[in-house]
Amino acid sequence: MKTIAKLTDKNILGLDGISNAEPRYTSRAVLRNSEGKFAVMLMKKVGFQLLPGGGIDPGEDEISALKREILEETGCSCDYIKEIGIVEENRAHCDYTQISNYYFVHTNGKIAEISLTEGEKSTKTEVQWLGFDEVYRLITEFVPKTEQHKFLRARDCAVLETVRNSFSDYATLLHCMKKSTWEERKNREFWGRRNIETEGFIHCSQPEYFWRVAPNFDGIKDEMVILCIDENKLSAKVRYEDGDGCGRSYPHVYGLINNSAVTAVLPFLCDENGWVKNPELEIFEDK
Repeated sequence: MKTIAKLTDKNILGLDGISNAEPRYTSRAVLRNSEGKFAVMLMKKVGFQLLPGGGIDPGEDEISALKREILEETGCSCDYIKEIGIVEENRAHCDYTQISNYYFVHTNGKIAEISLTEGEKSTKTEVQWLGFDEVYRLITEFVPKTEQHKFLRARDCAVLETVRNSFSDYATLLHCMKKSTWEERKNREFWGRRNIETEGFIHCSQPEYFWRVAPNFDGIKDEMVILCIDENKLSAKVRYEDGDGCGRSYPHVYGLINNSAVTAVLPFLCDENGWVKNPELEIFEDK
């Protein structure tokens, strides 16, 4: 993953010095649920808040630790995971270093009871679900008083700023249909009833997985289009599900799609080998 911030005593506290301590590794998340709300951990006793996540235990990898921490702190599953970046911390004033791996995570909801550590219980920590802008303001506008809280705030601020500046990278869904069908639907406020009646939901794909989905349309002779949909503007719920047991979860829209969420309509490009990636989708790495 790319490094999105390096935090030191110099840029956080205005102090000189470097720590050579072995780093602690963590996995943390910008966690979004099916309601379009984001998780924030509120430490009510000390009046502080941060994004969910925590340390990687011996024998764990980053994703295993992420899933465990999210389950423990929020009770939620991690149904789709996308990398954001790494924040490196070097705290010379307390001879401590840390490397935090951040992910954008979608959850379909709570599957277990919350299981907090004794330290989290002592600070009366609880999870709260808010809109992204509310989480952003809550964390970025907070004025920390301790050195610890200054580093924690700076860490989460760097991540939220990264997500905010490229929100479409984390919220874009793709849906393919015949151009003639789109011509019928494009002036409607909502559409997709036939899809829901036959499937129970409307199939979509993340841009990074679309190359896997595109061959499904190779046999269609009609002209096709790809709709780019902003998940955050959808009025219906989105669940990430691996319905075919392929090891990847895809977004399923459980309700009609409001046309106000469609941000772009792209041609389905193809040659003798199948779909050709649209220039507008080059920012998404195929997975």
